[in-house]
Amino acid sequence: MFIKRLFSLACFTVSLIWLTLAAACLLNPANPKAYLADIFTAPILTGASLCLGLHLLLKQRLSALVTLTAVAGLTLSLWAQMFPEAPPPDRSAPPVRLIFANLWIKNQTPDNLMAWVDQEKPDVVALVEVGPLAENTLIPALQKRLPYVTLHHQTAIVSRYPIRQTGTKHIGYSTATATLETPSGLLELAVVHLTRPWPFTAPDDQPGQVEHLVQDFQAQAQSRTVLVGDFNTTPSAAALAQFSRQTGFQPAGSRKGTWPAALPSPLRLSIDNAFAAQGLSLQHRKAGPFYGSDHRPIRVDIYPAQEQ
Repeated sequence: MFIKRLFSLACFTVSLIWLTLAAACLLNPANPKAYLADIFTAPILTGASLCLGLHLLLKQRLSALVTLTAVAGLTLSLWAQMFPEAPPPDRSAPPVRLIFANLWIKNQTPDNLMAWVDQEKPDVVALVEVGPLAENTLIPALQKRLPYVTLHHQTAIVSRYPIRQTGTKHIGYSTATATLETPSGLLELAVVHLTRPWPFTAPDDQPGQVEHLVQDFQAQAQSRTVLVGDFNTTPSAAALAQFSRQTGFQPAGSRKGTWPAALPSPLRLSIDNAFAAQGLSLQHRKAGPFYGSDHRPIRVDIYPAQEQ
């Protein structure tokens, strides 16, 4: 009897841990030392769901009820990331299909991405961590299909459509920009690579970079601008949630993570993302296959937003 009670107490303690983590994710703390758990909401939800099944199997009813509450809270925390509010797309206009990939500077097989490119047939490919090997293999292969290329500071944009203007923003973070002449009008594209969160960098580094993003893109809320990149945080976490609130940019719905690439989908984090200003609507976001990078690529279709 004592062993049985001790086991039940252990199960209940574990359920309280899941509930505490769920509360932390729901509160979405802006403190840079406190929101790391929120970035990991998806794998935490996976763990809590598995634990819920185990509690039910072992007939630990109270622990199962507490864990079920945690699962509900974690799902609610992820809901806006999975199903964000977005203006309805104008499907009478042809979409611009975009692929983004963090190639990983140590990747020895960056050209393996071409198999997915050939499958998805994008109009634009945006890349970060473009090293010498990728410049010599992947970029020439892409240019055979997408003739317009701009490359700056390990960031590349390869496009089917003419690139009218390019630029960079390196005040506090790394961004390359381009204006593309698409069939439905000019498209402003910004490719971003933010630093990692605390404890991998100083506590204020990543939040400071997001503040720069807000300052640089806040005035473009009604424009035809897409922001894509490796943000090293998720849309449900405090930093990017604040970016969306302050700028009006909305993320593409993210239901499958991209990092670490070798893990199954429920354990990956959605740190590679696309955001669109209110003049555009992002549809059909998809995470791609493993090809040698530590990140999975993403694909998204960009439509003009319907006029309200």
